[in-house]
Parts: sequence; C-alpha cells; structure tokens
Amino acid sequence: CGTALTGFELMPRIGIEFTTRHIDGVRDPLSQPYPWYALIDISTSDAAETADTMVQALLEQGFEAGLVIDAVIASSVAQQKALWHMRESMSDAQKPEGGSIKHDVSVPISKIPHFMEEAEQAVLAAVPGARICAFGHLGDGNIHYNISQPLSNDMAGNKAAFIDRWREVNAIVHGIVLDAGGSISAEHGIGQLKRDELAHIRPPIEMELMRRIKHAFDPAGIMNPGKVVALP
Repeated sequence: CGTALTGFELMPRIGIEFTTRHIDGVRDPLSQPYPWYALIDISTSDAAETADTMVQALLEQGFEAGLVIDAVIASSVAQQKALWHMRESMSDAQKPEGGSIKHDVSVPISKIPHFMEEAEQAVLAAVPGARICAFGHLGDGNIHYNISQPLSNDMAGNKAAFIDRWREVNAIVHGIVLDAGGSISAEHGIGQLKRDELAHIRPPIEMELMRRIKHAFDPAGIMNPGKVVALP
C-alpha cells in the first residue's frame, strides 16, 4: 500500500469485549471472535486506483499468506467512523472493569511480537488473572499496554489492592520495553508521572543537558513546573 496506508491499529479480543459491553452503539465487527484484530485505513488520491481496490488486493494477499482469517470492509463513512469509535473507546471501556494500570510505550515494530509475549508472561506471573488489553498504533510501534484488575484471587473487586501493584508492574513492563530498545513514553509524554523514572534510565549528562535547556528558556521555572525534569 505504500503511502496509502494511513492507519494500522492493533486490537485484542478483550478490548472488543470491553467496548461492546460498555460503550453505546459499538457492535462486534465480525461474526465470530478472534484473538487479535487490525483496523487498517487506506487513503489515496490516485484516480487510477481506488482505496477499495487496494484494500481488496491487500486482503487477497493476506488470505493467501495465511495472515488474515476474516475481514470486514467499511462501505460508508458511517461504517468507517463506527469502527474507529470502537478503537478510540477502548481505554474508556476499561473503566467499568475496575482498576487499570496503563502504559504508553513504544518498541521497534519488528520486536512487537516478542514484547507482547514476554510482557504477558511476566505480568501474569506477577499478577495472576490480570486482564491485559494491549492496543495501539502498530504502524509506529506505539502500544497502549493497559492491564485491568483480575476477576478472581485476592484482587477481585479490590481496586486499591490492584493499584498498589502499580510500581511493580510498571517496572516489569518498562524493563521489557527498554530491553527491546523502546521508550517508556510514546505519545503522552513524560509529565510528572514518569519524571523520576526518566532520571534513572537516561545518562546523567543527558538529564543535565535537559535541565540547562529548560533553565535557558524558563529561568524563573514558571512554565509547566515540575514536568519532565526536576529543577534544583
């Protein structure tokens, strides 16, 4: 598809279940469940080849290669918006499921399968029964690695007990991300939440350079104070 590929979103089955359960108007896109889904957007201004033709060719290749099992194509703008609404509501749909420990990370695209497998094994070993809802922008390696509290064991119905494991789970997920050559922050930035962690994973000279740049532009420390880097 080349430059015609304008969106490639990865979605897990549990995310589909959360949205159909809790978000009004969201319907299961396919007639039977599958472990993983991809939401693909194709856009083109080439009059000689329509987006529909490109999608059909892409799906044919996917079926022949055994990479695609089932598919649905939006035949209207309304259907396209409905599919994107499902994807964009996935984080909100986790809220009624109890406590969530969320991560906004990125890893090299070629290492995403390895990251997913290793992170799942490590998280479930630490928190048995945790429900992993990992979704995101597969095209640029950005994964929202969200974890909902278990439905069984001592954390079932105990949101506080689950959230208390936040630092432990963060260390597990972020450690695997860094081992894969990724970043602990993708599209949502460092802010205050990851400020202190950033100081532990980046070289001291790099942190000092950031502080000096910050001071050069904001000597009084009044612009978004306390974010990204801690100032003396």
